[in-house]
Amino acid sequence: MRFLNLSKKGVAIVLSAQLVLATQAVTMAQAEMLGTDQAINKYTALANRNALMDQIQRDDVQAEIVALGIDPAEAEARLAALSDAEIATMLTQMENDSAGADIVGTMFTIFVILLVTDLLCLTRVFNFTRCVR
Repeated sequence: MRFLNLSKKGVAIVLSAQLVLATQAVTMAQAEMLGTDQAINKYTALANRNALMDQIQRDDVQAEIVALGIDPAEAEARLAALSDAEIATMLTQMENDSAGADIVGTMFTIFVILLVTDLLCLTRVFNFTRCVR
């Protein structure tokens, strides 16, 4: 019976010590307020990184990377190492440098050039214009 009491005391002491240690680890966590701007910036940066990673994993991009003599795995590793600002800059450049992206502006410029040449009697494209002569 005495052995049973000792084993109960031993188990109680071990469980008490474990409980104290477990609660000490939990109290070390700290929380702080996270602003809306910070949360939006965090998820925007994550979305930008994922969009760029999706672009680099396309088959035509992979073929071009290999043609340039670059290992695709190394390119992905370097892309993962970029900062959020560098990724945002790269995406902005990709959007601005797209071929044929400003088709409306190009069509308007061509229309104005043809209109002026019709008014100067150099061409006869539009029926609604009259020569200046």
